[in-house]
Amino acid sequence: MSILKYRAFLTTIEHNSLTKAAEVLGYTQPGISHMISSLERELGFPLLVRAKDGVFPTENARYLQYYMQQIISNNEALMETAYQIRGMERGSLKIGTFYSTSTHWLPEIISTFLSEHPNIVLCINEGTHDEMNEWLTQGKVDIAITSLPVPDGYDFLPLWEDPILAVVSKSNPLAQKDAVSVRELVEYPFIVPQEGADESISQVMHAENLIPDIRFRIKGDLATLSLIGRDLGVSLIPELVIIPIHDNIAILPLDKHHVRTLGICIHSMKHAAPAAKAFIDELKTFVQETWEGYYP
Repeated sequence: MSILKYRAFLTTIEHNSLTKAAEVLGYTQPGISHMISSLERELGFPLLVRAKDGVFPTENARYLQYYMQQIISNNEALMETAYQIRGMERGSLKIGTFYSTSTHWLPEIISTFLSEHPNIVLCINEGTHDEMNEWLTQGKVDIAITSLPVPDGYDFLPLWEDPILAVVSKSNPLAQKDAVSVRELVEYPFIVPQEGADESISQVMHAENLIPDIRFRIKGDLATLSLIGRDLGVSLIPELVIIPIHDNIAILPLDKHHVRTLGICIHSMKHAAPAAKAFIDELKTFVQETWEGYYP
């Protein structure tokens, strides 16, 4: 079976469109349709369901997505290694990251990495914790800069312990304290991120055996901080995420130390492609030299 057929199928379901897959891969729409039909004949069952709003994988096809993506990823790693042996360097690297690490870490890392590896094409995907776990298991990213927990069977290299802090408006009575407890904080309505991005709050609440009164779920850190500044609620936010956009918020340590552990997640450190290993080394060096990191 051809890797081109696997790529055609995966690109089609990624965009829910044969036409869009053809544009991305540089084929005609009938060419993409022919490759998928050929793959269906080889496998012995349908792979796509056609609907008014696009095309979607059948249940049987969903079982095969992971394996197809692994074949493509392993082939890319093989070619990268072959190029490296021949004294050349080519390839691509797909990276998943939080908005916070994308903002504070990646610009300098990418600049240094590309100066040393100019023929590697980088693709950066910003997402939530749950999205990155999904991207990893589906093979949509090669490595993720994420936090615990990570998918079973994946390697995780911890890099930095990001303190989780209380954020309240300056008009809130808690703003006058040197440190606050989570129990004090849950007396006020909570503003939390969208589901899938709230793992830090969930972990703290689970550890403290508390349930917050969630007033708003917000997509976007700046919007969350703006609402807190208007005294519409409080929150727990990792230090790296907090951007002091105005003078109306107070950032306070917790009386008990809670952190999110940021690090690198990859299917296998041992079998990582050369470009992935080089990027991981660059990321480790940056955090170690620039941030007060945690190294096991």
